[in-house]
Amino acid sequence: MHVQIDYAKRLADIQEALTRDGIDALVATRLKMITHLVGLFVPWRSALVIPAKGEPQLLTVNMDAVRIREEGFMPNVRPYGRKSMMECAAERLRELGLDAGTVAFEGGYSWYLPEGNITWEEHQILRDLCPKAELVNHTVEIDRWFLLKDPAQIELMRQACAMCDAAQDVLMKEVRPGLTEIDIAGIAEKALRDAGSEFAWTFTGGQEIGSGHRSWTGACTPPTRKITQRDEFLVLDVHGMYGLMLGDVSHNAVLGKVTPEKRQLIDAYVQSCEFLLAGLKPGRTIGEVARETREFAVSNGWKDIIRGFGHGIGHFGNEWFPSFTDVRMPYVSDPDIVLEEGFMEVMALTCNLPGVGGMRFERPVVITKDGAECLSKTPIEPWSLS
Repeated sequence: MHVQIDYAKRLADIQEALTRDGIDALVATRLKMITHLVGLFVPWRSALVIPAKGEPQLLTVNMDAVRIREEGFMPNVRPYGRKSMMECAAERLRELGLDAGTVAFEGGYSWYLPEGNITWEEHQILRDLCPKAELVNHTVEIDRWFLLKDPAQIELMRQACAMCDAAQDVLMKEVRPGLTEIDIAGIAEKALRDAGSEFAWTFTGGQEIGSGHRSWTGACTPPTRKITQRDEFLVLDVHGMYGLMLGDVSHNAVLGKVTPEKRQLIDAYVQSCEFLLAGLKPGRTIGEVARETREFAVSNGWKDIIRGFGHGIGHFGNEWFPSFTDVRMPYVSDPDIVLEEGFMEVMALTCNLPGVGGMRFERPVVITKDGAECLSKTPIEPWSLS
């Protein structure tokens, strides 16, 4: 599969937005901005100095600068080592004649650990070396630049989801009681690599597997050496990367007999997932859909077992904003965001009943002209595996 990405247009769009917002230059440190413009994995603490007009420059550690320059789409790569990254950023601003202008940075905070917001020390260095600059936190505006995905990003995510679906199909055939969670994660990882996945997402432990009591303990289940047993619920949360876009598909299974108690939990889960997906339509807000889904759960007596309802997704999975909720949280969620064509989100929902079991739903969904497309074709109904 070949997808053409126009990196020049990406840069032009960002520079146009900077000009529109009255920003002379952006010193970007978050992984999603760097990945978006460089076009490959940059694992080191790095910064992109992006002028509203002119050539951007990537600052990265000296031992990896050659690889990034040769393999990425950013010709101006400057290594740093003896001088700090922000010292080099200040020098670049002076070279551009922008060290006394309005300089934006990415601050705030995120629930996502490797987000890459500027640190206090980095901010101090930039402030001290560019004392005439007006430093402004532009994170809120930048996050909104990333809400709508271009056709290339959607195609890459569709392919990443196809990899995840293929891995789920392999798990359906090969998982059985007696395997450890690590065994199952290995099966999923091999299936993803066989399908062409580029990277084992390490943020939540790669492929997340939770069995038995671990199926209801939370929203992150890095695999353990726990041995799976009959009559347990099993969470199968797999991640495959294609073109740096991260697919995230969580499915569930019961290892053995589906008892009436388990059936009631499964019905609550399936109906809530279907209700959530049905509410996704252009013109509606995140808050409206989240609130109605919560009210649906409450009206059915599922208040204490249904949680959710989604999070951002994209480059390396590093696009947590916006969390899909009707609660306003700075840098995390905005219930007033209107669903528009091209908006992409991982719709996510958990259904947990301690002592019985837990399930996790995650599917990348993109808003279309008339509704919404779930990019994963894995069914919602959990498998029953013997």
